[in-house]
Amino acid sequence: MADIHGMYDEYMQMLEKIHFGEDDYLYVLGDVIDRGKDGIRLLQDMMQRSNVTLLPGNHEDMMLKVVTLPEMAGEEYERRMAHWSRNGGDVTAHSFFSCLNYKEQAKMIAYLEGCPLFLPDVRVGGRSYYLVHACPDMYGLTKGMEHSPVTLGTLSDYPENKAEEIKKELLWTRPEGTEHMPDEVTVVFGHTPTIHYQGNLPMTCWYGNNMINIDCGCAYLACGRREGRLGCLRLEDGQEYYIGRDDGESFPGFV
Repeated sequence: MADIHGMYDEYMQMLEKIHFGEDDYLYVLGDVIDRGKDGIRLLQDMMQRSNVTLLPGNHEDMMLKVVTLPEMAGEEYERRMAHWSRNGGDVTAHSFFSCLNYKEQAKMIAYLEGCPLFLPDVRVGGRSYYLVHACPDMYGLTKGMEHSPVTLGTLSDYPENKAEEIKKELLWTRPEGTEHMPDEVTVVFGHTPTIHYQGNLPMTCWYGNNMINIDCGCAYLACGRREGRLGCLRLEDGQEYYIGRDDGESFPGFV
């Protein structure tokens, strides 16, 4: 899944729909928080599941840039908070600061800082997948880095301009959709709602040249728009599942 954006009920409905159990493994490709009201609740759920891996998105990065400041006041705090707020972060900030105690806040920060920014070789059913929130590392920015996996926390060991360049590529960049990825790997990403690549409404997963976008517009649901849905792609066989205002049916995938 990707880009759940605070929609906890849809997330739980999806887990029920796919019969998610202890023998399954779920990758969530970022932007769990913001826009919808239950981002913190979603993070709490994922933190306690040993079979869920979160790859942070740009919204988790914006959150960390605020909540890790030594002082919640001053010009730098106002600048970072304004940026987060413009991107739907107010509801998440309120929950984080008002509903979590200091120990819970510290635990959540440590969790987010430890999540991998990308997973370049997830093997399922004889195929190799590159998982990332927004865009793969097209320019080798992480090549030679000693940390594996690369996380938001380990980026602090590198110069700030280097760290921000990597985050801009992996967490913010929107692929054009015309890129040709290597034949030996399929890139799975979110961040950009699939309507930007195809006209399907309600939104469905998009397939490019060894690329699959699974952001089916749950952020639209958070804004009260019916065309958005939460999508889930099963890597074993390409089966697609959807939850939306119409509780969309499952569709055949890319088998």
